[in-house]
Amino acid sequence: MSLELIRYQPMPPIYTQEHLLFQDSVRRFCAAEILPSLTSWEEKRFFPNELFPKLGAQGFLGIFVDEQWGGVSGDYLMAGAWCEEFGRVPAVGLTTGVNMHSLVVAAAVNRFGSGEAKEQWLQRAVAGTAIGAYAFTEPGVGSDLFNLKTKAVPDGDYFIINGAKTFITNGARADFIIALTRTSHDKGYGGFTTFVIDTKTPGFKVNRTLSKIGWHSSDTAELSFTDMRIHKSMVLGTFDHGWYHAMSSLEWERLMLTLGALGGARECLEKTVTYVNDRGVFGASIGSYNHTRELLASLWAKLETGRALAHHCLDLLQGGKRCRKEVSLAKLFVCELAVEVADRCLQLHGGYGYTTEFLPERWLRDLRLNPIGGGTSEIMANVVAKDLRLL
Repeated sequence: MSLELIRYQPMPPIYTQEHLLFQDSVRRFCAAEILPSLTSWEEKRFFPNELFPKLGAQGFLGIFVDEQWGGVSGDYLMAGAWCEEFGRVPAVGLTTGVNMHSLVVAAAVNRFGSGEAKEQWLQRAVAGTAIGAYAFTEPGVGSDLFNLKTKAVPDGDYFIINGAKTFITNGARADFIIALTRTSHDKGYGGFTTFVIDTKTPGFKVNRTLSKIGWHSSDTAELSFTDMRIHKSMVLGTFDHGWYHAMSSLEWERLMLTLGALGGARECLEKTVTYVNDRGVFGASIGSYNHTRELLASLWAKLETGRALAHHCLDLLQGGKRCRKEVSLAKLFVCELAVEVADRCLQLHGGYGYTTEFLPERWLRDLRLNPIGGGTSEIMANVVAKDLRLL
């Protein structure tokens, strides 16, 4: 008896039929415009900027952007449906690069940007003709953003910015970035300001791109700012409130990574089910052996649990509720699970799994970053522990 897998269809109240039709359009776009070239892009370690206008032409880059700027004024459910389906593309660097541009950077400018910043960047961001990056992490600081050293000093109608950033997705290709800086030294969390920065500004430099174990088609860069003059109109949100603006969207950013990991793990698992049903050993398919069936059933059950957690968070965000603990639980569970799924799927492919001919090795390398990026698993556990009032 072969192991069969019925493709799970999400049910209301999370995703409606409209969301499923939207996911189908995403799937068809990826099959036509991304999957045929993906291996080549991975080998070249860069996907072309021309992909962004193609995504923009389909309306995929403006989910969180108002219609007046060319967006679709979408909600968290639409964004969640996008992340799960787009996350099935077997190149997490590419999918994260697109999502950081559209669902984080463009969304932040739409929500907090001045009229001048919106006029300069939003329509182009939605069209894919200007690419954005999110520059918060610094060398030697990592997740400890409170101790970042990049400074912005007032100078008339301008600010002079000096500092450095690292691990910046889209950093080498970006036309504009949003960067968190320290603007006051005696206000604690009230001493940070975020700026929208044109990368053509004198003093901006891409120091280098980082070679990574995975995410090969995505550029990850180290940046430096030397005496950059940025006009006060490019302050994102309220001066000295950059920390609070960043924290207000952190739950979504972590859920975005979680949903992408969920989509990738499901894709890896589904393709592995097909493989073990087709692959024969000792006169039977791999999928017919009890160990295989029990393993895949266990992984499937865990994925359904993770999906329920993630959808619960989506439901809370959609209802305007905070969900720091819930998102931290979901990210911790799902992102660790995604690595386990890729590892077990690689094992089921045998020696072929260790080759680049089959995708589990790429999923394993790519999904391995998800328990680190956006807040490590250790930080997620600490957040949950604090909310549980553990000492």
